[in-house]
Amino acid sequence: MHRIRLITLLSSFVLACGPLVPLRAADGAVTPPAVTVDAATQQRSEAKAGRLVEGLKLEDPAKAARAKSIVSAWYVTMWDWHKVNDSKLKELWTQWNQARAVVPKDEFPAEVIAHEIDDAYASLKPIYQTFLTQLATELTPTQVDALKETWSRSPGMMRTYNAYLEIVPDLKDDQKKVIFDRMTMAREDAMLTDADREIVSIFKRHKVKVEAYVGTLEWAKLHAAFANRGKSAAAK
Repeated sequence: MHRIRLITLLSSFVLACGPLVPLRAADGAVTPPAVTVDAATQQRSEAKAGRLVEGLKLEDPAKAARAKSIVSAWYVTMWDWHKVNDSKLKELWTQWNQARAVVPKDEFPAEVIAHEIDDAYASLKPIYQTFLTQLATELTPTQVDALKETWSRSPGMMRTYNAYLEIVPDLKDDQKKVIFDRMTMAREDAMLTDADREIVSIFKRHKVKVEAYVGTLEWAKLHAAFANRGKSAAAK
């Protein structure tokens, strides 16, 4: 049933006139059909894609043009998906924020809604993987990573990660990795939209997890210090 809904969604990606190069998928990946767009949408997608690719400073003009076409096609595909799903997403994000605003704070109700948010994005993720597969034929992993970092803008993955390292400077390497991996997940999820407010909400959802994790680390330190004080008092 999920696959049927996805195929139906993909089949609706027709707006008006003017063909755009479709995303091409590797074996086993979801292949979006050819997409046609109006001139204004095509111009907008190409402009945004152009800025992203230009930031990579590719030396091969032909490679840059192909990368731009792939990113442009992703914008169009993603925008069309959001036309169908934004009303539901906005409602869920509103519910998530409201659940977190309750005093005293209880993150569990918000986490239940967060799983519904994941479900809402689920039909776009296979198409996103197709986009990444195609992009990898033109860009190196480092270049893809740089493009994603630019996409996540503010708050940004590395900007947020480095802020946590400043806030909690005595983290061990394995603890840093937990935070880095969570921020990487935030950046991946942020690739499913180009709306600033939505990107901020996506990062906030993952920052809640990081801050809960840091909280457990701080509690462990306080508990250990308390236990050591007790041992010292008993030894006197």
